Formats: sequence, structure tokens, C-alpha cells
Amino acid sequence: MTGGASTHVSKQAPVPTVPWGGIVAFLAIAGIVGAGVIAGLLAGASTQGILTNLGFYASIAIIFAVLALGFNLQWGYTGLFNAGIAGFYLIGAYVAAIAITAPSPPIVVGGIPVYPGHLGGYSLPLAAGIILAMFASGATAAIIALPALRLRADYLAIATLAFASILQIFANNLQSVTGGAIGITGIPKPIAFTTADAPFLNALTIVGIGSAILLLFILLLQFMAESPWGRVLRAIREDEEATMALGKNTFNYKLQAFALGGALMGLAGALFAVTLGYISPSSSFAPSVTFSVWVMVIVGGSGNNRGAIFGAFLIYGFEWLSVQLKDYIPSALAEGLPGIRSLLIATGVAAAVLLVFVLFVGRFIWPSARSRILTTVRERAWARSAIVAAFVLYGLGWVFVFLQQYAPRAIGDTIFYLRLMFIGVLLIILIIYRPEGVLREHKRVLR
Repeated sequence: MTGGASTHVSKQAPVPTVPWGGIVAFLAIAGIVGAGVIAGLLAGASTQGILTNLGFYASIAIIFAVLALGFNLQWGYTGLFNAGIAGFYLIGAYVAAIAITAPSPPIVVGGIPVYPGHLGGYSLPLAAGIILAMFASGATAAIIALPALRLRADYLAIATLAFASILQIFANNLQSVTGGAIGITGIPKPIAFTTADAPFLNALTIVGIGSAILLLFILLLQFMAESPWGRVLRAIREDEEATMALGKNTFNYKLQAFALGGALMGLAGALFAVTLGYISPSSSFAPSVTFSVWVMVIVGGSGNNRGAIFGAFLIYGFEWLSVQLKDYIPSALAEGLPGIRSLLIATGVAAAVLLVFVLFVGRFIWPSARSRILTTVRERAWARSAIVAAFVLYGLGWVFVFLQQYAPRAIGDTIFYLRLMFIGVLLIILIIYRPEGVLREHKRVLR
């Protein structure tokens, strides 16, 4: 290089990448909703009935999204594995129900107590019930965290799981407070509609309230996650000892994250009580709730609020869709069995003909086309996945036909459990190929 020479380094603009995770998330939710709508139409449901059903799906999915956001704050951002989600969920639901319900004295018929009644009769507004639920759950989480956060991760999970189980037993036996095994009924809706369209209007109201609350907390949590407080939480998750070396009181930060996550779980419990209008300790707050929230955050993507919300809508969508299909599929297969069998046979014949054409005829007529096809199959993952998916669907079709032929109700009775099997397979695939979840956490790089 001479002294007078000058060089110019041109920087290429970064090539925009396709957000495949977001596209997959949107298509998955749209597919669940579309399948549910089609099932309703084929079953003869009215437009208003289908919309009411979709409103119920959206309202429960929002509740699970709030639960997932609380757990994501504890585990996804801070690394605190909470196995007692159902317990904080229960506290929020019962506190809100007791606060907003009317008096409910015991019911005795012929000297035999039919309903033990429950603590309540305050008839407070819904907003007051929600605030009390969040405060009660958050305070309980802070009290539990004071000794539990000093434990290692596995012992923390055991301690919180034991807390949730004990709480469920107390709710089942404190009949004068919680209504016992029967639970609390008659929880008022936000607005009391009395017309024939009351179910539809109630669904719209609850979805609107839930959506506004969810949007508010998404914005708050996103702001908190990007603040210095959120950066400390992520530092604790990655390396707590290094964070302590930088002068941060990690115990206080973990306590704050655990309490705030518990408050969000209490908020979800309050929304659940208002949405269903009744709560009971055994059916609504079983340990399976905790497992479901884990799966939602793992599938969606931990350390990522968008992932937690997507996971909630997806995993609960499987359950909702299985309920929609349970009663319709057996009768549909019984009526359309000949057509389904013909369709499967035609698909198999077409696949065989195509395979023969590619492997044999293409070798003599269009060798270059055959070579391109085989090269695409070898080098492109989507091509191999499409072939595998086609054979899997083809095989499943025959399995369903044989089940319907030999046990007419077998499919309808097992759809709900097939959902669990499908979720298990999905988890295995994600752990192998995308352990960070569908919507992975955004990696932050210092510049």
C-alpha cells in the first residue's frame, strides 16, 4: 500500500431472515381454530354458537397465557423452577370468588347438610376481587420463597409441589371457607346479561376483559424484561455467582421475581373463577395444571413472553379441539366410511404410481428430472419431511378405519388421550431439533 492509496470497505446490509417461528406459530393457531370451526359447522352448530365456543377457547387460553407469563418470569427469566403453579392459581381463584360472590349460607335438607356454604358475601366489584387475588397469591409466593429460595433447583421444585398439594387438601376439607369438595358456585359475571344472547355476550365480555389485561401485562413485563432489573434476572439465570460478584443481591431479585410470578398466577385464578362461574379444588387445580403450564412455556420458548403466550394458545388449543372432535368424528366416520376407504385406496394407488414413475420410467425418459428429484429429496429436509408425513398420515388413516370398523366408539373415546400422546411427541421433536422452543429467546449482544 502506498501512502496516497486509500481503501474503502463497503459493508453489506444484513440479509433479512424469514421469521419461520412466527409463521409456524400463526399457522398452528389458525389450524386449530379452523378445525374447530369446521367441526362445529359439520355438527350443525349455529354461527352464534360457534362464536361463543371460540370465545370460550380464547378466554381459557388467555388465562393459561397469564399463568405461562408468571411461570416464564420465574423460570424463563430467573431460572426458578416452580412446581406449585396450581397452588397459587387456586389461591387467586378462591380469594376472588370469596370477595365477589353474594352470601352463601349452608343448605340443610331434612337435617342433612347438602351444601356447607363458604366464606364470602362481600359482593365486591370484579376489580377489587382481582387486586385481592393478586395480592394474596403474590404475598403467599413471597412467604414461601423466603425459605424455599435458599434450596437448590430440584429441592425448590419439590417444596413448591408439596405446597400446592397441601393447599389442595386444605381447600377440599375447609368446608366452611371453601365449600369443600363441591366448591364455590354462583360466581357472578362481569356484566349480568338476561337476554337469550347471554352466553354469547358473556363470552365477548370476558374475552374483551381478558385481552385488555393480557395486553397490559405483556407491555409491563416486556418493559421490565428490557430494563436493568430484567437484565439482572437473566444474569442470575445464566450465572448467579458471577452476578453476586458484581455486587447484586441475587436473593432479593429472586424473591421479587417469584412474588411477581405468583401474583400473575393469582390473576389467572381470578379470571378463571369469573369465566367458569364455579370452582372446585379437585377438578380445577389438579397437578396437571402445573404440567400443562410447563409444556406451554417449553414449547413456546422460555425467556420469551411471545413464546409463553403462543404455547398457551397452542397447548390448550389441542385440548379444546379434542373436545370438539370427540363427539363428531365417530358419527362422521360411520357415515363416510366407504368414502374414506375409497379415498385412502386412491391415495395409495396414486402414491405407488408416482413412485414407479420416478424410479423406473423417469430413468429412461427424463433422467435429468429424475436426478433433480432424487437430489432434492437427499439435500432438502422439507422434502424428506413431506415424504415421511405422507406415509404417516396414510398409515394413520388406515388405523382410524380399522378402529371404526371393529369398535365404533373407539376413536371418539380415545381422541382426548391421543391429544396427550401428540403433545408428548411434539415435546420430543422440539427437544431434539429446537430445544429453545418455537419462538426462541432473542439473543442480546453487546455492541
